[in-house]
Amino acid sequence: MEGSKYMSQPVQKLQVQDVCRVAILQRVCTGYRKGLFQKISENENITLRVFIGDDIPNSKVKSTQDLTGIDVVKLPTKFIQVGRRIFVSHINLQQALNEFEPDVIICEGESNLLSYLKAIIYKWQHPAVKLIHWSLGGLPGEKIDPQSIKAKVKSLLHKPFDCFIAYSSYGKTVLKKLGRSAEHIVVATNVSDTDYHLERSSQLKLTTEEAREQLGLPDRYTALYVGAIDDNKRLGILVKAAEKLDRLQFNVVIVGDGEYLQEIKKEVESNNINNVYLPGRVSAELATYYRAADVFVLPGRGGMVISEAMAYGLPVIVFQADGTEYDLVENNKTGVLLKTGSVDELAESINKLSQDTQHAKEMGQKAQQQVREQYNRAAMVSNIISAINIAATADKK
Repeated sequence: MEGSKYMSQPVQKLQVQDVCRVAILQRVCTGYRKGLFQKISENENITLRVFIGDDIPNSKVKSTQDLTGIDVVKLPTKFIQVGRRIFVSHINLQQALNEFEPDVIICEGESNLLSYLKAIIYKWQHPAVKLIHWSLGGLPGEKIDPQSIKAKVKSLLHKPFDCFIAYSSYGKTVLKKLGRSAEHIVVATNVSDTDYHLERSSQLKLTTEEAREQLGLPDRYTALYVGAIDDNKRLGILVKAAEKLDRLQFNVVIVGDGEYLQEIKKEVESNNINNVYLPGRVSAELATYYRAADVFVLPGRGGMVISEAMAYGLPVIVFQADGTEYDLVENNKTGVLLKTGSVDELAESINKLSQDTQHAKEMGQKAQQQVREQYNRAAMVSNIISAINIAATADKK
């Protein structure tokens, strides 16, 4: 896999012109994205404005309550439901773009399809404007068929874009298979607020044993999951793996909330799997849960939580997440990349790490070092600015 290899560094300067006006189109602005946009705005040659809409009903797609610190325009929103998918239409987006007069527009990918179609129309009206497509690129495990109708439609929609930002080197590989030019694809490995989590880890003056005691967990080898408890997280696999592990030697802690939580609770209770703990969603104690753990497990989809766990010095066991795992997790060096994602393979991987705790600890230390020095917010910002440079100079080559 191709990957970005940036050391932690100051925000890269924009090279193309004195001032570049950059519009970013997002459905919402989470706290994580707000911090990222603030860092991009620190570049003295970028004037950044973020265009968002209302929170998506009955979902976790919501803006942070505090949007201060960035230039943001919140537009009225129309929600169009087609089957299980909700399309978001931001009213008066083109008028708002006209008022801002951007040089570059960065579009959230297919999840914000209607907005990026409006951005394409805006480009037709203003040919000098450059477009950047920012997305996963593709998900591990999904079939890639460039000849399929879906792929051909996507390829057609991609044509007006001058540059692509992929969440991972895996995403870049998928985009290349769909016909995008490698030189116009930038990998900005999608990570969490690594600065925050590295700082929290260094400030937490607890041993692993003390953290477990504080949380009321038995002092035994602990596998941790943090995130939404949804069907695509494959947490049923983790629960079944817990059932196979020696219950007097292992804790499995699942932190989070979601539509699948009650089903997980029912499975745990009905099968008396008494080494599984479900504390629900936590906030203030989250760092303590990371400190209490020996290994982090992501059995299904996800992504940013990988770098978050690594920032706390944990090795990560992961199957097919969102593609970032192929950049972040070096197999048997900073974690374990599962081949099949089966119950037996997951249980065996947890058990194997528990039998060589020194090696597992070294893996966690290397994982933390990798986040500190290579895959972090500074690298992500630097790569996004590189994409802006590529797009802004696209017709000067």
